[in-house]
Amino acid sequence: KSGMPVGIAVRVIADAAAGLHAAHELHDDQDQLVGLVHRDVSPQNILVTYDGTVKIVDFGVAKADGREAEKTSAGTVKGKAPYMSPEQALGKEIDRRTDIFALGIILYQLTTGKHPFRGENDIITLHNIIEKPCTAPSAIVPSYPRPLEAVIMKALEKSPGKRFQTCAELEAALDRVMPPTAPRVRPADVGRFVREVVGERGEKRREALRTAVCLADERL
Repeated sequence: KSGMPVGIAVRVIADAAAGLHAAHELHDDQDQLVGLVHRDVSPQNILVTYDGTVKIVDFGVAKADGREAEKTSAGTVKGKAPYMSPEQALGKEIDRRTDIFALGIILYQLTTGKHPFRGENDIITLHNIIEKPCTAPSAIVPSYPRPLEAVIMKALEKSPGKRFQTCAELEAALDRVMPPTAPRVRPADVGRFVREVVGERGEKRREALRTAVCLADERL
């Protein structure tokens, strides 16, 4: 089981979905949709600050439609294998729904402690992404919230047409999964969790940095 409370995980991925939707909706100077797709959404590329702000980083392999110089030749695959969509793994044309699939994988991982498709190596993982049916989270965690399971299973549909069609749709669905009686998780709660988890390590890192700066000052 992952060490992140379900409510925190849902809030982080909902906020990540909001950020990605903003990127997907970027328009150019002629007010045309750019068609940006991140293509490399993974846990390493979702940063959560100490105040609970969620940021999507590293658009290094992001692709915009119709940008000839940036187009990837057919059959070329970019991104991290464990977080690819089936269409991405097959080297097919992709759109924003690829990023939705990746968010589904990450949320599954955060809330069950397991990756839904990971195999012994990237080839097996990609085969699983393309072919293997996704095990329902409740088969791993019997008490798993059924509304959240339904959202994850929809995000992880093999066919893009069966997934949420926009990250805004995914965000709205995630906003509805927690029981109305549950306290609403806010960015401050996310920030508190982050500080609790990395606080000690962060403090050690800051101390090491202060020491290094002091030593550098002495050498000047």
